[in-house]
Amino acid sequence: MTMRVMEKVEMILKLGYVCDHCLGRQFAQLLEGYSNDERGRLLRKVFLMSADAQRKIDIDRANITEQFHSETLKKTIKPSKKHAKCIVCGGLFENLDKWIGKIRKALGGIEFDTFLIGTKLNADLIGREEWLWEKVGIDYCEPIKAEINREIGKRIEKELGKKADLKSPDVNIIINFSTGRVKVEKNPLFIYGEYQKLRRGIPQTIWPSGKYKTSVQQIIAKPVMSATRGEWHKFHGAGREDIDARCLGWRPFVLEITEPKKRHIDLDTLEKKINKSKSVRVRHLRFSSIDEVRQLKSAKPVKTYAALVKTNKDITRKDLKKLNNLVGEIRQWTPLRVSHRRSNRCRKRKVLSLKVRYINKRTFLLTVRTEAGTYIKELISGDSGRTKPSVAEILGVQCVCKQLDVTKIDKIK
Repeated sequence: MTMRVMEKVEMILKLGYVCDHCLGRQFAQLLEGYSNDERGRLLRKVFLMSADAQRKIDIDRANITEQFHSETLKKTIKPSKKHAKCIVCGGLFENLDKWIGKIRKALGGIEFDTFLIGTKLNADLIGREEWLWEKVGIDYCEPIKAEINREIGKRIEKELGKKADLKSPDVNIIINFSTGRVKVEKNPLFIYGEYQKLRRGIPQTIWPSGKYKTSVQQIIAKPVMSATRGEWHKFHGAGREDIDARCLGWRPFVLEITEPKKRHIDLDTLEKKINKSKSVRVRHLRFSSIDEVRQLKSAKPVKTYAALVKTNKDITRKDLKKLNNLVGEIRQWTPLRVSHRRSNRCRKRKVLSLKVRYINKRTFLLTVRTEAGTYIKELISGDSGRTKPSVAEILGVQCVCKQLDVTKIDKIK
């Protein structure tokens, strides 16, 4: 294998000047623990040592600089006095300082702790690398793009004190070698919390038509946007309450801030600012991730509701005891009130428990604990027979939910 490696080294160095990075990269899968330039320098030394011993060498003399030239080797080949450009990278690795300077400028004013380097290579560079592979093979090599990304990443880590993160970086640094430009993509900032909606008539998220002046999303996002100087915000809630319902239980959410310039923000201060609102309160703010957003959207926590129910006929306390028969499985077709935006299908849900408090002969308070996704208003009214069984069906009277509160949301497991 040693002879095969040295034969390949000689083949490469015959083609023209090849820098240590590009020489070592052709053997990247050998001699673990060395960088490509270290590996290339070592291979060059070993090859020249062998050539010096044999006093026979047939490579491009640009590959022999004064630092490698011995007295005996001078008798075989004269060193090159001119500095040549690498026939593979074109001197790219010698000019990394230029790109580091551009990256520093592009990152100006952006707070971040982690990053990921991405590169767009020009066609000439890709072509030269593929030409070399056609000449000497690809047995032990790695692509030049991988080394460029790694070497620039090492410089950023060392000089800026930041960490490379392949999975979830704060910023993506994109270097375009064709245009000479560096672009910084600021990845979203995710903030987890739990909210209460204390007033009725407020939607959870921004209403497209502008019918509602504010929303839970806007109330929470306003101070966060000011602190992060982000471009926009998205709201991810663990379910949502009706606009005319309060949410007195704490509903988990994740606020996503796009293109944030500031990431080092004081969440305790933000919590206090948000809680000055008389409509919404938050707690447990902390930094989050896209993975938690996915978990939140797929979660199905059990919820408890308190509903003030009105009937069209008189009822007694004895009548209300019949509602214990509601505990168990129910079937709900898509409610008529949302049929314009949701497909018509039958959903099986469970009523886990309920309590009833008699108020007067046509009013009572229903406290019900159900599986996620249960339509409570329709559970009460029956929705013209689309929900069975229902409170109205069991009592034999028309029932309407006049006020609805979400009183508890079980913790997401």
